[in-house]
Amino acid sequence: MDRKLPRGLLVVVASVVLFASSAAPQSQPTAPPAVDKQAATSPTPVSDRASSSNTPAPPAANGAVQVLPTTKQLLDKFEKASGGHDAWSSFKTRSMKGIYQTEDASGFAGIEILSKSPNKTLFKITFANGILIREVCDGKSAWIEDPGGGMHEFTGAALKSRIRRANFNDRAASLLLAVSGRVLGTAQVGTHSTYVVEYSPEKNLTSKIYFDAESGLAVRADDTFHQEGTDYKVETYIDDYRPVDGALFPFRIRHVEKGNVFTIKVTQIKNNVPIDDSIFLKPESAPK
Repeated sequence: MDRKLPRGLLVVVASVVLFASSAAPQSQPTAPPAVDKQAATSPTPVSDRASSSNTPAPPAANGAVQVLPTTKQLLDKFEKASGGHDAWSSFKTRSMKGIYQTEDASGFAGIEILSKSPNKTLFKITFANGILIREVCDGKSAWIEDPGGGMHEFTGAALKSRIRRANFNDRAASLLLAVSGRVLGTAQVGTHSTYVVEYSPEKNLTSKIYFDAESGLAVRADDTFHQEGTDYKVETYIDDYRPVDGALFPFRIRHVEKGNVFTIKVTQIKNNVPIDDSIFLKPESAPK
């Protein structure tokens, strides 16, 4: 049985998702305004024929038959818009700070996310009353540490989701895997008209990336884990992109997972900061 965070606690997202890591790196200096209500409709199928242009055309008007851009065209545009391979490959660690907010805006907390290559992450949430909660992934396991010193490990799909997002190089790997995917059609994500690419990065996992038709940046990423006859879905919405160290990062991230919906408003991002491996060790209360 999976152990999941209560509604008011933090889970993953970070660099930051396929996109928190994959998608995270893609914002633009003049980003569109953040949308309070982000919703995406089912992809609208269009012609499967590849466009002859190197630049994907925007979704067609209602009722019109439109030629889909190829997966390669979308990924090439995304790579260029997000800062390029050279900028992203130069990062080995990352520190992110921001404000964590529950879906109903009833709870706020300070949040810090520390990430280290190849696959370690630490989330620290500090509430106004001084209570501190940590969620850690060491690349093989993931757990949450409560204020009383207890430790609760994630299992099943919840664990797989956290290990996947802890991969510091997930962005590059995902782009390579996504090449084999297919463009499903178009969908509306908040104010963004998008193209939807679907692919399978690993067994029993289906991923979708929603690329803004105009900017080429990813504005939503979905991971659906298929196991034991059930599906476990994690949605990540990314917006308010800004440049940091030659790459683009989203400064607004909305995470939607069963029993856990929250928004992170990023206030600071620093790359290649010193991070000691000791912060990713399990506490002494961990079962032996």
